[in-house]
Amino acid sequence: MQGRRILLFPVLVLLGAFLLDKIFFIGNLEDYFLTTASFKNYNHKVEMLDELEEYLQRSDRKKVLALFGNSRTMPFSNQYIAERYPNWILFNFSVPGGTSDYYLYLLEQFEKRGLKPDHVFLAITPQGMNRTAAVSLDEVMITGLPPGFVARHASSYSLDDLSNYVAKKTFLVYQYRPKLWVIRDRMKEGHLDQFRGFLGLLEDALRKERGSVPVKAEEGVVESEEKMEVYARSIWKDFFVPFHLSEDQVYFTRHGLEILHDLNVPTDLLWVRVSENLRRRIDTEKVAFRDGERSRHTVREVWEPAMRQLAGQFNARFLDMNFSTEFPCDQFSDASHLSAACFDEFTDYLMNEIENRRIGEGM
Repeated sequence: MQGRRILLFPVLVLLGAFLLDKIFFIGNLEDYFLTTASFKNYNHKVEMLDELEEYLQRSDRKKVLALFGNSRTMPFSNQYIAERYPNWILFNFSVPGGTSDYYLYLLEQFEKRGLKPDHVFLAITPQGMNRTAAVSLDEVMITGLPPGFVARHASSYSLDDLSNYVAKKTFLVYQYRPKLWVIRDRMKEGHLDQFRGFLGLLEDALRKERGSVPVKAEEGVVESEEKMEVYARSIWKDFFVPFHLSEDQVYFTRHGLEILHDLNVPTDLLWVRVSENLRRRIDTEKVAFRDGERSRHTVREVWEPAMRQLAGQFNARFLDMNFSTEFPCDQFSDASHLSAACFDEFTDYLMNEIENRRIGEGM
């Protein structure tokens, strides 16, 4: 009997830790230590599925453009679209750090509900498909993907990814890792209300703009070449060296394209423009490897052909804004994010590509 009691001890410790963890999230206590609001984006995109379904059933609806992306595709202006392209409306499913597994999660809902927009862009990046990046991109998996999805596609995640997911979903304190300096700052007069006010404003903006987060055009533009080079070196080190194409992310992209192809929705893969400093490295520095080969290649040599081939399998196009497009605006907020000042031109580019596809298909 005593031996059995000893065996119960670790179970009781684990249960106690689990219950103690949940105390930190009663009554919005997490507002005292949260350092990110990205969960608002993820929550809203799931809610927006209902809005899209309802809108697609309207007899007086406009043509619907659905965009799946990351922080590089969030600052679109619905006002500009309404004024310049009055027959179109944008539903922006982009989220911070968005990768193809999150796209597939939402597209499975498209398939289940029979949602058929008039055009879809899937924004993809090589850094989002590097399985050996120095900095882990787990925000999408942890914040955006429910256990059911992860379980269904468990074979396409590494054991480390799965154990990290289970640990952070089980113990939220481990996921958010409260910092004492943040708690102290939030306890100062007015700081907690300020943070909660920001969360409310973000939530309202996401609903009003259907998933986009407009940013003032003049904010955050990098004007110093030296500073841009610092950004490029940092991003290159964190996300590109070394580069091995993630077959898991290829799998998610393939199945997303397959769903849209079966729904008969015109779809394109989109490689959003990055700064010249980063483009040069992607095109010339040999840090990438193909499985089974010892020789080094550039990131572009490994990633771009794979994406073009993938797009071709499902009657999609691979749209390259970096090397195949003379894009008119070349301002950035860092080495991998176009400035909000460029998003009117970005909108024009997407709409022109939709028209080019329509003409090419003789519609």
